[in-house]
Amino acid sequence: MSDALTGQCHCGAIAVAFEPGRPVAELPLRACQCGFCRRHGALTSSDPSSRLRIEAKVGAITRYRFGRRATDALICSVCGVYVASAIEAEGQMFATLNIAGVGIDAFAGRDPEPAVYDFETDEAKLARRLSRWTPTVLVETRLSA
Repeated sequence: MSDALTGQCHCGAIAVAFEPGRPVAELPLRACQCGFCRRHGALTSSDPSSRLRIEAKVGAITRYRFGRRATDALICSVCGVYVASAIEAEGQMFATLNIAGVGIDAFAGRDPEPAVYDFETDEAKLARRLSRWTPTVLVETRLSA
């Protein structure tokens, strides 16, 4: 695996380490067109051959569910930054990381692909997420970030 791309929310209460399983230029960069992502200026990336570690101070993550309520938007409860969206399935967490929210600039200069998922069934959404999202570990710690 390549060296980790690191970032954090605005206040530093949540830090991320994204370990690309392939060159960054080959990773997708998406601009979801749902109201939540548009309002947060989200630019997301995920890849099943990559790995993501999210480390947060205890109590720093607020989980927000909207729409079909199948995915947790992970938001910093201190500064309000949208960090990632995550699901748990098959005993594993999977996520798509908001590159813009955590300040990872390795994707700078790339045009995101608009993504519209409005017409997917619940089953199709889950299958897409399991096939495209990044295996993720979420660690909550009492240590300062």
